[in-house]
Amino acid sequence: MDRFSPTRLLSVMALGLLLVGLGALHPASAQETDIQTADYDVTELTYPELRDFDVPEPERVELDNGMTIFLLEDPELPQVNATAQVGVGSVYEPAEKRGLASITGTVMRTGGTESMAPDSLNTVLENIAATVETSIGETSGSAYMSTLSDHVDTVLPIFAEVLRRPAFAEDRVQQAKSQVKSGISRRNDNVGSIVSREFDKILYGEDSPYARTPELYTVDRVQRQDLVDFHDQYFHPNNVILSVWGDFDADQMEQTLREQFGNWEAAADFEPPTPPEPDAERAHSVNFVSKNDVNQSNIRMGHPGELTRRSDDYASVQMMNEVLSGGFSGRLFQQVRREKGLAYSVGGAYTAGYNRPGRFYAGVASQSASTVEATNAVMTEVERMREEPPTEEELGLAKDSYLNSFVFNFDSEREILGRRATYEYYDYPADFLQQTRNAIEEVTPDDVLSAAQTYLHPDESHILIVGNGDQFSEDLSTLSQDGTVDTLDISIPREAPGADEADMTAAEEEAAMAGQKMMASAKEALGGSAFDQIQNMRVVTKQQGTESTLVVRLPDQLRTEVSTAMGNITVVNDGETMKMKTPQGTRTAPPSARGQIMGQLWRSLPYLMANLDHDGLTVTAQGDTTVEGTSYQQARVKPPAGPEYTLYLSAETMRPERLTLEQTNPQTGQQVQVTQTFTDFRTVSGVRLPFTTETVQSTGDGENTVTATIQSLDINADLEDGLFTLGSSSGGGGASQ
Repeated sequence: MDRFSPTRLLSVMALGLLLVGLGALHPASAQETDIQTADYDVTELTYPELRDFDVPEPERVELDNGMTIFLLEDPELPQVNATAQVGVGSVYEPAEKRGLASITGTVMRTGGTESMAPDSLNTVLENIAATVETSIGETSGSAYMSTLSDHVDTVLPIFAEVLRRPAFAEDRVQQAKSQVKSGISRRNDNVGSIVSREFDKILYGEDSPYARTPELYTVDRVQRQDLVDFHDQYFHPNNVILSVWGDFDADQMEQTLREQFGNWEAAADFEPPTPPEPDAERAHSVNFVSKNDVNQSNIRMGHPGELTRRSDDYASVQMMNEVLSGGFSGRLFQQVRREKGLAYSVGGAYTAGYNRPGRFYAGVASQSASTVEATNAVMTEVERMREEPPTEEELGLAKDSYLNSFVFNFDSEREILGRRATYEYYDYPADFLQQTRNAIEEVTPDDVLSAAQTYLHPDESHILIVGNGDQFSEDLSTLSQDGTVDTLDISIPREAPGADEADMTAAEEEAAMAGQKMMASAKEALGGSAFDQIQNMRVVTKQQGTESTLVVRLPDQLRTEVSTAMGNITVVNDGETMKMKTPQGTRTAPPSARGQIMGQLWRSLPYLMANLDHDGLTVTAQGDTTVEGTSYQQARVKPPAGPEYTLYLSAETMRPERLTLEQTNPQTGQQVQVTQTFTDFRTVSGVRLPFTTETVQSTGDGENTVTATIQSLDINADLEDGLFTLGSSSGGGGASQ
């Protein structure tokens, strides 16, 4: 069902009323008006032959240092664009520092160059509406530039320096790390990303370079020097293919590029790397990821592939893909969605790499109750591909789909040159796509059947279901050959597997012990053993005119209520599940929201001091510092939830008076520096706590300051039953200061 915004709904209603009104005003007009029909048979219409399409041929240049360049003139628009394809990727990064490649790709651009600071570089490009971007993916990296042709002499040297001599400014390294960690903390919010990530792990093994994912602890290990070394290892001219297109004279552009890249020396012993072969074997398994905040299942099934694009069967497999899952005409759509009504979406493909096998997968999204039925329906169609060759009509539609869309492989110069660069990198013929087109025209129904029987193995396929198991109408064990269903844990680890005190260095162990002593002193300064008597707390706080209520029952139950301009918001956590009630309804809080809320709780001094012995909490001493004339001892706090932060203890009283942390704004991706200052300490039930907290959020755009003041603080209040389930009020007795 379409989800209408109020504005769209009113528009649709208004249109409907308008049409009804018109009919009411002229009830006889539709009956009395003669409908004019065409006096020809549309089935006899003829069309001219499509004109031949000439693919523009770029000029190829190779520099003495081994760098390959493709040039394609196009004076239609006054622009010059360039893309550098680099033989680098996350498959080459050390497993213990997963995330290094991505961070390197980001900071190459954001971290400035040897001659230009990051802000200066940004200013120059912004003032002339030019773009320079860099990134590193799984098996390749890229750099891109775009500028008006009048500014190419300014932008091209910047582009070259970003590619050759990035500076990797330390603050931008930390910013990129924070952004990656923010993404990790939200990675379980999206079902599609869960399916993709976990299916790769099932297929290749979680230690495979094609399946491993960055973790918080692997990103923490990445240092600036790692980025410098990774760049130095793979960025060489004989590992780069540069494509340039736009409004320029090819001879003049070649000379300019020789000036920018000709003196880039190739390392004597460097050879472009070859991505590792996937290590995977076909097998059967049924796997389940519990996601209780959804009402539909996302299902994927498949197995490792066996062919590359060089295979003689590649064209036949392409047609097998089209017959099975080629849009509206594919068997999966026709049978699973149209005939049986089991799918919101359904599809799949048998992929093939240029130099390594791909994999086969089929996926379906279905309502929770029909999870097993939808899975079986997809598997039935996969099996039918091995048993029934396509009809002439099916194959004709499949060929038309591919051949009629062939021209869209050349709808931009960037696409043409990108494909040509890829063929160059993998040593494919320049006309490989045309060869594939010719081969597809010759594919027969028997060829498709043979390909399906050779390459599809439904009995040796892995099945992954992500959904709400409480709503399944059939047990997943019915999908398994032996009744076994593997339940996968997708929780986000904060520490490396097996990490414990025995793995610490002597210095780390000393810092941890000093951190424990510091926090014990802080607890003593704020009330000592009085914190051990706390069972619950109720705090009413006012901030910018808005009042909020927080009730906490140790160790981890909470209820918070706040009034906003959009309406009231209530969040409850019963210790296992966190739910949110907003004007839009009630739902289970996504992991990112749960982590954010629990992280805020762990930055609350009374909660922290009452939970110093909590599993998962680590504190390390960070040495002394002076801020605004006051001496502090620093403690780095790593809570069980939320980001790490630094707590500043007064060197004189050991009372916590400041807190700093780095966060990433989830909407903008912008790095935010947060500083909190605690003042107005008062004693309630034996514990001394700050009643005023000033929070300063700093970004590149400026600062924002917010002051929160506690209106009342109750400790060990009488809490009514059901407080930590939605629908209860936050009332209850208790003495307040």
